Amino acid sequence: MIPILKITHLIGSLSKGGAERFVVDLCNELAKDSHCEITLLSLCGNHPGESFLRDLHHTVRYHSFDKGKGFSYKTLQELSTWLSFDKPDIVHSHLNGFEYLILYLMKSSKTLFFHTLHNIASSECPNFLVKAFRKHWYQKRKVQPITVSADGSHSFKNYYRLDSDLMIPNGRTLIKPGASFKHLLYTYRLDSDAFLLVNVARVTPQKNQELLIKAVRLFNSREPKKCQLLIIGGIKDEKLYQDLLELTDSDPQIIFLGEKDNIVDYLALADALCLSSLYEGMPISLIEAFSQGCIPVCSPVQGLREMIQHQHNGFLSKDESIESYYEAIKEALYHPHKTGIRYQCKQTFWLHYHIRIAAHHYRSCYHQKIHQALIRQHSRIIPQNQN
Repeated sequence: MIPILKITHLIGSLSKGGAERFVVDLCNELAKDSHCEITLLSLCGNHPGESFLRDLHHTVRYHSFDKGKGFSYKTLQELSTWLSFDKPDIVHSHLNGFEYLILYLMKSSKTLFFHTLHNIASSECPNFLVKAFRKHWYQKRKVQPITVSADGSHSFKNYYRLDSDLMIPNGRTLIKPGASFKHLLYTYRLDSDAFLLVNVARVTPQKNQELLIKAVRLFNSREPKKCQLLIIGGIKDEKLYQDLLELTDSDPQIIFLGEKDNIVDYLALADALCLSSLYEGMPISLIEAFSQGCIPVCSPVQGLREMIQHQHNGFLSKDESIESYYEAIKEALYHPHKTGIRYQCKQTFWLHYHIRIAAHHYRSCYHQKIHQALIRQHSRIIPQNQN
């Protein structure tokens, strides 16, 4: 009889971000394996309407510690107690979940630990003390780091001066357009002859919406056919948001929509997904765009260059200037073979970024580490028996 593998994923919250989206999808996919028992722990509470909690499958056990803002020693103790009682085979942390494992890391000898870096290493862990803490456990081989892209792997090696990471690209479940698609079609397409561009990203400096807005306004000042830009994502930097509003100068062609549950409906409708980021790991929004055949137009940062082949499954600007990004938008929107590029986008999704592929690699990674642990345990027992 094959034993049940108890896998616990730990994350700060299920708020609407790319890493959170991936973790929910991964847990749901892993839970389809009858030999896996999947638990998802969230440090913070999650309101169903403001998080991905509703998307979590009923076969995934879920518990929240309802942590408030800032560090909580109470939550740290509660988490350690929970894990000590539950005794999972695998504990896999994401984002800021790592630091809350300190007590359990120190006392657990049988659980295997993993941590996924969802961004470049210096951005994922900018604090010097936290960096030193993580490096200690990576160096001891007590925590297996997982990176999501070649750039993420390179940044890990440079930042921690270690080469112990495993690279597993992100994935996404295929989602079909929903009931709101028809309403969006009437709202944004039927009464407009403008190109429709979508930016799916939180309003933060990393996402560099300033470049995108300036490039779209430049396009609309030069081209006879205009672009309408929809910016979809939560406002994480209020001052930056106000600066961007001022930059748009009440332009009716640039609309901030805030967070949305039905991202796929917008991507299925749009002419292009535009990401003008300063750096990226492996954005879930780009994977979602591939799944819908929505052509990406992106800045040439490493995390995006890994996923996009120019004129094959998307377009990359030559550099991060406004003129270059405008030219990339223009090339994409007027390209004579857009149908073929949309097809290649979908092929990219099915061949590389479906969640089944990611889940397969994660399961293989877990079983490999379990096998290595058994070998080490066996090698310690044999000398004792010989004596």
